[in-house]
Amino acid sequence: MNVKVESPRLRAGAIGLVGLAVLGAVMMSPALGIYGNWGPMASLVGLPTPLVFLAALVISVPTAVSYAVISKELPSAGSAFTYVWESMSPAVGTWTGLMMTIYYTVAVTLQPIFFGLFFNNLLNFLGFQHTTNFTWAIGVAIVTAFVVFVTYRGINVSTSSSVLFIGIEITVVVALSATIIVEKIVNGGFTLAPFNPATINGGFSVFWTAIILGILSFTGFDVISTVSEEAKAPRNLLPKATLLACVGVGVFWALNSWAFSISVPVSEVQKLTASGLTAAGPIAKQYWGWGQIFVILTAMSAATAVYIVTVVGSSRSFFSMARERVLAAPLGKLNPKYRVPWNAMTVVYVLAVAGIVITTALLGDALTSFVWWAGVIVFFALIVYIAVNLANIVYFTRFARQKFNWFLNGVVPVIGIGIDAYLIYKSFFVSLWDAGWKTGRSVVVFSLALVVISILYVLYLKLTNPDRLTGSTIDHLTTEPEPGIHA
Repeated sequence: MNVKVESPRLRAGAIGLVGLAVLGAVMMSPALGIYGNWGPMASLVGLPTPLVFLAALVISVPTAVSYAVISKELPSAGSAFTYVWESMSPAVGTWTGLMMTIYYTVAVTLQPIFFGLFFNNLLNFLGFQHTTNFTWAIGVAIVTAFVVFVTYRGINVSTSSSVLFIGIEITVVVALSATIIVEKIVNGGFTLAPFNPATINGGFSVFWTAIILGILSFTGFDVISTVSEEAKAPRNLLPKATLLACVGVGVFWALNSWAFSISVPVSEVQKLTASGLTAAGPIAKQYWGWGQIFVILTAMSAATAVYIVTVVGSSRSFFSMARERVLAAPLGKLNPKYRVPWNAMTVVYVLAVAGIVITTALLGDALTSFVWWAGVIVFFALIVYIAVNLANIVYFTRFARQKFNWFLNGVVPVIGIGIDAYLIYKSFFVSLWDAGWKTGRSVVVFSLALVVISILYVLYLKLTNPDRLTGSTIDHLTTEPEPGIHA
């Protein structure tokens, strides 16, 4: 008989609705969505970037709904790992969990790289013109030391820091957008053309390419599900926070991209994008002069906030799998004072730093390393999203038939699976495969190798430790009854 010992408990009731929604919003990063993705979108479709963000929001909602409805039934730090384990099988759940840990760990890897790039921009602004990989590495070290300090001290500190950083970045983006709108109203050029589909350049095929960029902007809202055991009334708040984060950030992007779209001619944005530069800095310089430093600083603060949240999500995914004995037991231990998985966090930091050092050394520079890891995260995020949509269908068909809703548990997840599968094909097996070896095919080969290794690991467990792939992952989750919920 397989008997499980008392499982370690995360700090229950530490995060409310606002904190949960902020974690999801921070992961998507409102500022970086404008600074990083708006320019490439505008260079493709012209003025109507708000329509791209709104279309991406509509497309992303099915997966968000699947997370919302199943997290209400199975609130667990295991997130997709738990959902698939409970709805389909422990073996498939374990494989999905491995995909999720890779996804979140790659997300961690990207943030210090991005911070270091803007750290070099800051040095340039301050007059230090000879920035190198060494100065970039100093930026990486600074932000990592800060994030280590914050995340090791508990979920409350992590959440509070995220609220602070997202507040700063939203304020700066909104202020710049307001400046643009007022200037256009006073001096001419104010228009609602960005909301007119007739202004799309290149037709529907080009618009769809831009939508892919928009959808990728929404990647990360699911981090909310990994802190469900630390949330207040998770069955009630998780669904609300998930949808609130998605819709709130989507509307933010649509409104602010409208301002940015009328700020400068599209031809200027296209030139900047073609040269590999973000248009946000030059736009800020045009309207604020030296105030462009605020764009640099908020890009750095945004990267810091996302760094914190990705460490939280990644460490919880390692912790939840180790707690169920499908990963090394030490990863399932909590610090007795702060009740956060220090061991799992340490592994996340080691893997992230190692990944940064290796890819930067092999590829030659930090920007290329960032592009490489960005390709990897696309693949694993979409695999996890497909698994959660499928779990939505299977769970409510097999175990909660009385709650099955033909739309929420049928139509919605089927749409989500179709969209995510197409994006894997389009962005991974077409775009990346045709992009050459350095930042294209090498990403595909590396990612597929991790998929194969994960499958082999699950097979190894089934052959050598089959007892680890039995039982339920939620037997130990004894939470207090919530309002309107019967224990």
